[in-house]
Amino acid sequence: MSLSNDNFLVLLNFKQQLKRWKLFALLLVLIVIFVLSISNKKQNTSSLNISKECIVSIDINGIILADKYREKILKKITHEKLIKAVIVNIDSPGGTVADSEILYSRLRDIAVKKPVVVLMGNVAASGGYMVSLASDYIIARNGTLTGSIGVILQSAEVTELAKRMGINFVTYKSSELKGSPSPFEKTNSKVDKAIMSSINDVQNFFMELVVERRKIDKNKITKIANGQVYTGRQALKHSLVDKIGNENDALIYLKSRGINISKLKIKEVSLEKKKDFGLLGDVLSSVFPFSKQKVSFMSSGFMLLHKF
Repeated sequence: MSLSNDNFLVLLNFKQQLKRWKLFALLLVLIVIFVLSISNKKQNTSSLNISKECIVSIDINGIILADKYREKILKKITHEKLIKAVIVNIDSPGGTVADSEILYSRLRDIAVKKPVVVLMGNVAASGGYMVSLASDYIIARNGTLTGSIGVILQSAEVTELAKRMGINFVTYKSSELKGSPSPFEKTNSKVDKAIMSSINDVQNFFMELVVERRKIDKNKITKIANGQVYTGRQALKHSLVDKIGNENDALIYLKSRGINISKLKIKEVSLEKKKDFGLLGDVLSSVFPFSKQKVSFMSSGFMLLHKF
């Protein structure tokens, strides 16, 4: 069977049109994906989307590190008049010293303007406990692990191992204390003294904060603030928390502060910025489930003060 010239031209023209329509369809799909992605990004801004009076519930989970998005949300909560009270659910083993202090300050800003109650989960220790101090009322569970009021700095020292491998480290610095402690240098009494001076200073700040916020006698604080982790019941005996309870107890406290809990709904507000890649991300995640998997990690800098 043979094609005439006219039929051949018609077929060729049809193929060219089909190719153009395929390109047009592909371009249209890309435009739709782009528009949806922009829409999703707008929805993922720091807007609280609050239209009527409510009680806001926020979660502070995991290692406490710097988070600009979290700060933006907390500032909005501070100044939003429709928010009448805040419940802070804490489940954190602590974090870096300065970042824990910053988060504490942000929550104190809120507490100055409206009632804030902390509800501890599995753990609210060290930096997690410091953050809890921002509230005027702290509720723990019986099995909550809290306290751990202390500061820790950990560093490795690998000079002997390196020597066995035939490696010699050479360091040039302006003074003996510069860059110490270092895994590439042996420590000495002068370095140890300087580092302990910094650690003790931060520890004193932490203890002063506990004394101020929990009204604990200064003579007792050194015995309590020994780095020990306490259960919720032990923490209550040491006045580190106010009550063993749950969310209902948090609402009862807010009622005592003049909050009409019967008329106000609890609205959950996330402090975590979602990593949203739009429609294309949804498609990829269905094919590759790990593409949107959240990965948690622990910071481990040699010169980073931790409170866990």
